[in-house]
Parts: sequence; C-alpha cells; structure tokens
Amino acid sequence: DIKKENHIDSLHQYLLYSNDFVLSTDIQLIYLQLESPIQFTLIDQNLPISVTIQNDEKNKSIQFTCSLSITVKHLCTLACQIFGINYEFYYLSMNDITLNDDEISLKDIDENMTEIQFQMISTASIHCSIMYSNQNITFPCSQDTPIVTIVKETFQKLHISEDNINMYELIALNDDRTRISFDLSIHDIRELFPIDSTTVSFELKNIDE
Repeated sequence: DIKKENHIDSLHQYLLYSNDFVLSTDIQLIYLQLESPIQFTLIDQNLPISVTIQNDEKNKSIQFTCSLSITVKHLCTLACQIFGINYEFYYLSMNDITLNDDEISLKDIDENMTEIQFQMISTASIHCSIMYSNQNITFPCSQDTPIVTIVKETFQKLHISEDNINMYELIALNDDRTRISFDLSIHDIRELFPIDSTTVSFELKNIDE
C-alpha cells in the first residue's frame, strides 16, 4: 500500500495522479504501467466529483474523484488504461445516452453534480480469443487489426516481453489449425472461420515447447 509505505494520512491526504484524478485505494499500480515512473502529487483536499465507471464485460467497476473540467474523452482514456482495454473500441455511456463528443466535460453535463456514473460500451463487431497454456484472453478487434498487434496485446496481458516475439507462433483454432503469419491482418485470415462468427479464436504457443 503506497500510502502506508510513505506514511500518508489516508483521511486527510490524497494522491493526485496525472494532475487530474485521485484514484481509489483499490486500484493497483500495475494498471498504470504504461507510464514509468508513475508519479503522484500529494494534496490535502480531495477533488469534488466522485466518478464510477462500470465495465460489464469484465464485471468490474472503478472509482475515482476529479474536477468538473475533465472531459469525458479523458475519463474514457483513463478507464481503458485501468481496465487494460484498447481505447479505440470503447466509449462512455450515461443512462443509455452515448457520449462520443471529445470536448464535452462534466461541467457541460451538470455543473452542480457531486457524483456521476458511466458505463463502458464496446463498438467492436469482432473479438479475438487467445488461448495460452491454461489461460484464455478475449479482447475486441476489427477487420483492419494487424495480427502482430493482437500478439503484442496478448503479451502485455500475460506479462511476456515483446523482445521474445520470435519465440512464439499463433495457430488459428480452425479444422486445419492453420499457422498464422504475424504480417497478416484479421481481414486476411477471416475466411478461415465461419462467416457468421463474431469471435476468431487462436492458440499462442512457445515454439520450444
């Protein structure tokens, strides 16, 4: 616990992340690993707006506080980072209302609010399912998504170094178990799967195993 390690008063002091957010204590630092080092600013007063973002795909929610000037786009970017999902395929919704205006802020929604809730909505029509060892990872993609991007996203979730990419191969889980070149895209290999399938399934294998 970063607060305990640094003898921070949890009742009267707060850790400001990215100069915009005070994250709840249950958010693990590993979710912020895209930035190194991770920097916080110690403040004595919490930010005024409590935000909850629900991700039904992962059956999880996150909470943090922020200011009224924060844009919905910025909130979505942070939420995708914490949930470990690709911002390209998600937007925020509130009470079934789509919020896809990049410039709209919390103040534009309601300048008198003290709390607000959003839902993460996926725009993807295709999902990739990657089996590795005893794990299965699913995430959204598109026809244009490069296979190498899928492999790298899988590596990130499995905490495998991209430097070792040549030690792995990707197998399509079709009848022929076709080996997939990393130079292709989803569009290039779509015919290997049933035309009405919304999920393309692969197995990631270590070549030496």
